[in-house]
Amino acid sequence: MLLTELPIYLYYNCEFPHRGDGALFHFTKYDSFLKILEDLTLLPSSFKKLNDMNEGNVSNMNMDENFMVMYNAEKYINEHCHILSFSQNYEISGCEYEGTNHPAMWAHYADNCNGVCVVIDKEAFINKNKNILDSQFYKFEDVEYKIFNTPNDDNIIYDAHTPQEFIKNNWKNLFFIKHKDWENETEHRLFIMGYDGKLSIDGCIKYIVFGRELFLDNNRIKAIMDKVVNPSSICYHKFVPHSFAMTCYDKKGYSTIGMEFKIIQIVKANGYDSRYAEYERWLKEEQGHVLNE
Repeated sequence: MLLTELPIYLYYNCEFPHRGDGALFHFTKYDSFLKILEDLTLLPSSFKKLNDMNEGNVSNMNMDENFMVMYNAEKYINEHCHILSFSQNYEISGCEYEGTNHPAMWAHYADNCNGVCVVIDKEAFINKNKNILDSQFYKFEDVEYKIFNTPNDDNIIYDAHTPQEFIKNNWKNLFFIKHKDWENETEHRLFIMGYDGKLSIDGCIKYIVFGRELFLDNNRIKAIMDKVVNPSSICYHKFVPHSFAMTCYDKKGYSTIGMEFKIIQIVKANGYDSRYAEYERWLKEEQGHVLNE
C-alpha cells in the first residue's frame, strides 16, 4: 500500500482495496472534522461513550473470584482507558469493497452523509505516535463478533493483584468482542490504557472523503479549504485537490471517486483571497499540480 508525501486518492488507480492492506477509515461529523484539522489529531473515546453496553463490562464476569480488584478495574476502565475505532476494507461474496463505501457508517457516524471519512495508514500512524504508544499498554487489533459477547468464564484470568494487571490479562475479552449485530462495521480498534491525550495523524493520511451531502455544500467545503490555505494552519501545504474524494451512490450501491475538480473550482472561485492565490501558486510552481483554466 502506498502512502504519498501528500495525500492522494489512489484506489482504482494505483491500488485496489483489500482487507488488511493497512488502510483504516475513521468516520466523523463535519464539526468534529474541522476540529481535527486544527491540529491533525484524533482524540480517543472513553468507555463511557460506547454503543455496545457489554464492552469493557467487568460485572459480566464472576466478581466473586476477585471482587475488589475487579470492582476497581471497572472504575479504572471508565476513567483511564480509551479507544479509537476504525473501519476497514471488507469482502462480500468474494468481492473486495473500499471501507468508505459503508452506507451504515455514513449514516451512523458521519451525520447521514454530512460528515467526513479520514483514511489513515496504520503503520505510519503507529510510527508517528511511537513515543506515546511505547510508553503505554495498548493493543491495535480487529474486533471479534459473537452472538454472545459476554466472555466465557473459562477464558478469564482472575488472578491479579491490581486493576491494571487484571486488564492486561483480559484485554481481548474485555475490549475486542462485540455483538454480531455490529459485524458489518469490520472494526479495527486501538485500545490504550493510562493515556487520555490526542494522537497525531499528521503525515499518516492517505486521503479524505466527503459525504454526499457535504460534497453538495460549497460553503462548508470552502470552510475546510480556508484551513488548508491558511499559512498559520497546521494543514498549510499538506493537502492538494487530489487529496479529497467523495462518496456517491447508484444502482450498484455506494462508491468513492476523486473530487479534485470540485476543490479546484472552490480554489479558483476564491482566488481574490491572497491565501488562495498563494495556494494556487504553490500548486503550480512547487508541486506541479496545474489548475485547470
